[in-house]
Amino acid sequence: ALLYTAELWPDVAFPSMRLLSLLQLASASGYALRGAAPQPAASAPLRRARSLAMMPNSILEEAAEAAVLTDPRSSTTPAAAAECAHGGGDTGRSALILGWFFAKDRELEYVRRMYAKNGFDEVVIRPSKVGLISKPRGWYRTLRRQLQPGRRRAEPRSQSVDSQSLDSLDRHFDVVHCMSGGFLALYVLLRSKVGLRFSTLLCDSTPILPKPAAFTRFARAYLASIGLRLPLKLLPERLHQWLVEGRWWLSIFYIKMKHRLLTLLGRLQGVELNRWMSGPVDWGLSGDYDRVATHALGTIYEGAAQCAGSEIIFLYNKADPFIDPADVANAAELAREVGLAVREVETSTDHIKALFSSPRTVFSLLRRGGEGGEEAAAGDAAREGGGAAG
Repeated sequence: ALLYTAELWPDVAFPSMRLLSLLQLASASGYALRGAAPQPAASAPLRRARSLAMMPNSILEEAAEAAVLTDPRSSTTPAAAAECAHGGGDTGRSALILGWFFAKDRELEYVRRMYAKNGFDEVVIRPSKVGLISKPRGWYRTLRRQLQPGRRRAEPRSQSVDSQSLDSLDRHFDVVHCMSGGFLALYVLLRSKVGLRFSTLLCDSTPILPKPAAFTRFARAYLASIGLRLPLKLLPERLHQWLVEGRWWLSIFYIKMKHRLLTLLGRLQGVELNRWMSGPVDWGLSGDYDRVATHALGTIYEGAAQCAGSEIIFLYNKADPFIDPADVANAAELAREVGLAVREVETSTDHIKALFSSPRTVFSLLRRGGEGGEEAAAGDAAREGGGAAG
């Protein structure tokens, strides 16, 4: 069962079996470098920004507590403000959907049809590819492809249903809908310097933050949902998280060494990629994943701040085993502290099922003005009396 699970989802659920022997060596090396063994992090509040008034350059600088990573953007121009206010074009409303892990084309096509049915003339679907979005090496490959000077910025044609290049996302959307792992996809897009702007960010059954604790929780919930409960009984959660941490440490160490070698060979990596390496990569190597998670939130909130009056909506079920309600609460609190408009809406539906089980809830939240979403969610909860299985 463990071998089957490793083949099913090797990058998130378990390290491949042939690497288990290397984990001990890597962990021992990590102890020597860091002076202490990695411990599964207890659920702790994320590092917080103090106030919007105390942010001299950008939301990212204060939120991530990492001035070296700051990317101060110019103040919003009148043209950009008009774009945010009017949707950036003469057509109707627009939406970018960042899908969940393992989403099928027919499921994403259903999401497209639902948005079109509810008044969105432009709907762009972008799946979250597990190999790129669920592991540090995937983030590095994506960022390097975009940020390395002189590198051709072509993407595999099979990466997305709509097959747009990242350059085509350099625009304004009325709504960005992150479904589960789509939150990480948005982080990678924005760190890749894609000029994506949006008026409303809908975090649907997310954030799933870039830290082993969140990925372990997600992986165990996924295995349980497909009936693979035996591996969960054989592998306690604490040990499972330790294995994930070991796999991530190996990946991050590989990234660091590769980047250093390429730099020594005289291959320019680019200022932005160097900054990312000296920030989140170094923090992850030292085990400071709370700081990495806050950096991801800061990146996304800085993107949200590009449109005046932008709003972030967290739609989630507190009983959802895939996400930690404390992560949602901390993310919402941080967004408020940096001056963004925030709504937290609870639903009774299962993970990413709101759009399928109670679309009225979702589109009431996204209606111009935003009134009625909470009431719709409450009404759906009363009728359903609980989420659907699966």
